[in-house]
Amino acid sequence: MDKLRKIIEIILQRGEQNIYRRILHTALWGSCVTFMVMGGIFLVSMLILHYGLHEQGKDFSQKMGDYLEKNFQEEVKDRLTETAELRAQMVGRLLKGCSLSVEYLAETMSDTLQHPVDYKPKELPVANFEEVADNVPYVYYLPELLKQGLSPELNQEVAVVSSVEDDIRRMSRRYQGSILAVSTKGYLIRMDMLDLDGKGAVLSHEPLCSTYDYRNKEWYQSVITEDRLIFTNPYMASYGRPCISICAPYHDAGGVAGVVVADIDTDYICRQMDGSDVDGSNFSFIMDRKGDVIISSRKEGAFAATDMNQNLTKATDKAMAETAERMVAGETGIALVHVDGGEYYLAYAPLPEMGWSVGTVIDTTVISASGDQAEEYVNDVFESYDYELGKFFLIKAIGAILLFVLTLYLILRRNVKMARGFAEPINTLIKGVKEIAEGNLDRKLSIQTGDELETLAESFNNMTNELTIYMDSLAKTTAQKEHIETELSVATRIQTGMLPDGTHPFPERQDFDMAALMRPAREVGGDFYDFYFLDEHHLVLTVADVSDKGVPAALFMAISKTMLKENLLFAGDPERLGEVFTETNSALIRSNKENMFVTVFCGVLDTVTGVFTYVNAGHNPPVIRQNGRCRYLELAQHPIMGIVEDLSYGVSRLQLKNGDAIFLYTDGVTEAANEKRKFSVSRDSAEHEIEGIYDAVREFAQGAAQSDDITMLELIYYGSSQESHMLDEQKYYAAP
Repeated sequence: MDKLRKIIEIILQRGEQNIYRRILHTALWGSCVTFMVMGGIFLVSMLILHYGLHEQGKDFSQKMGDYLEKNFQEEVKDRLTETAELRAQMVGRLLKGCSLSVEYLAETMSDTLQHPVDYKPKELPVANFEEVADNVPYVYYLPELLKQGLSPELNQEVAVVSSVEDDIRRMSRRYQGSILAVSTKGYLIRMDMLDLDGKGAVLSHEPLCSTYDYRNKEWYQSVITEDRLIFTNPYMASYGRPCISICAPYHDAGGVAGVVVADIDTDYICRQMDGSDVDGSNFSFIMDRKGDVIISSRKEGAFAATDMNQNLTKATDKAMAETAERMVAGETGIALVHVDGGEYYLAYAPLPEMGWSVGTVIDTTVISASGDQAEEYVNDVFESYDYELGKFFLIKAIGAILLFVLTLYLILRRNVKMARGFAEPINTLIKGVKEIAEGNLDRKLSIQTGDELETLAESFNNMTNELTIYMDSLAKTTAQKEHIETELSVATRIQTGMLPDGTHPFPERQDFDMAALMRPAREVGGDFYDFYFLDEHHLVLTVADVSDKGVPAALFMAISKTMLKENLLFAGDPERLGEVFTETNSALIRSNKENMFVTVFCGVLDTVTGVFTYVNAGHNPPVIRQNGRCRYLELAQHPIMGIVEDLSYGVSRLQLKNGDAIFLYTDGVTEAANEKRKFSVSRDSAEHEIEGIYDAVREFAQGAAQSDDITMLELIYYGSSQESHMLDEQKYYAAP
């Protein structure tokens, strides 16, 4: 505590504020302010957060319970709908599989009667005379037939059709019930899979053994009459259980010979439907096309299958009646219904083969109970969390205060040592920098602190060394730059001197007006223009653009310009302009070691006739103005010069009339144009038009540095006289 008190006295004492004391002041006030601000924020945040969580926890638990209940309801509804559809599919597949088996057995019976020689006779037990166990095929004769006596032919037929025993056994694996093949002649083949407490086959016991007659059964009469497969509604079978029957006729050579029947126990169907419901929270039933509940696992209530055949389309609850109508119509869906004093969700899906509908039901109280449980659980979780959060906040607040006191003490102790370590080397730096600032570049700083201050001193020493070297180098570089600028200035004047003056070069001529301009992107450039007379009436115009820029392009420009002009002057004939281009191209290639190339447009104007003969070697197409309208001359027909040797260059012609103009340029002009900004020039003279276009290019560039050489040349043709012009036009006119 004494050390802490001494540190605080040093900080609070008055006097000159040196670095040492400033560091201590900063550490103390920075730590205090930081703690108060952060501590205040922390405490207020904890209180607000604690209160907010406490209040919101109650509301959230309620909302969470409602949300979970709602979501659970939606999920249950979706799953219930899926369950109804799956159960409908399952029952449909069960009945479909059984119907296929019945049809197959009927076809086998028909084939047996129609081709008896293909089947091996068998002897089955006769239920009229002995007890037969479950799952054993047997023969039963109607009592009336036994009284009449069995003929040998009938005995033979029974033995042959008994060969279907194996087919009946395979078929019995699909379901629980009975399988029958009843003949119109008074006998049947049957197998029971009922497990009636070990009593065995149904027809081997009285009173059925001596009284059973299938010919008065509705299913038998319907199949014999309609001669097609049918599904019966549930009925009480002869063995005392409700079932449905799938019946199909079989035939002999004379027609319908009998009926194959598969009895399916309705309890078996219910077990198949409800078997996937683990917790028993829902159940299913089957409704026929009239709206009656025909199969159900319920023994009582609106959804039970009773002898009264409850018709749901006539239910007192409107929602139940409307839902039953939709089920009768073969629709799929889910509805909230009120029956038997309770509220239920009813999902339904059709069985289209039979015209029935499967309904799956769940009590809404199951859903509400789950939502209440979720809400109670969330509320308990938030109460526990609220209590733990309060304890956590209290512990953190106490810990933060203790940590601040300890941290403040350690920071102040460390800052005292740091302040002393900083003060002395900084003062040394200040003195040394003052000497360097006064011009003493030989002054060296010596600080051995092993940290950034030592690095800073070394940097000052390096800086003074580099400043000495730089000042010497700057003097040499300045001298060299001045020498290079002098040479480039001379080169610029030389290049400019090679080009003819483009400002109204022929003031004495009244038959044409011409102006030219060249602005290199650097001190010297690769563009050039040229004009001169071959003779008194033939004016040569040339505009070219050499690849690259700078001094190499300027030298190649001088070579190209000189060769082209000398070859054309030597030829002396505009008609030989193509030969001149061929010869110049070959000469450039022979002296072109740097693989440079040049695009050239060169034309010769007959000032008397107005015929303009030209060759375009890869250059930009000139702009032609005729009758006050501008258009581009066709694109270059010939390749650039300086690439391929021994090329042939053809000559094109254009007829100029009084007032027509031709504008030649390089790509330094086209690269500055687009669709949004176009040139607007006057038409009083070639010189003014050239200046107007150049000003438009610079305006479009908006002050940006020129990226390419700009060269332009314009010729306005006025003609020598009207008479000679008309004669010469008829003589020399040629379409471009």
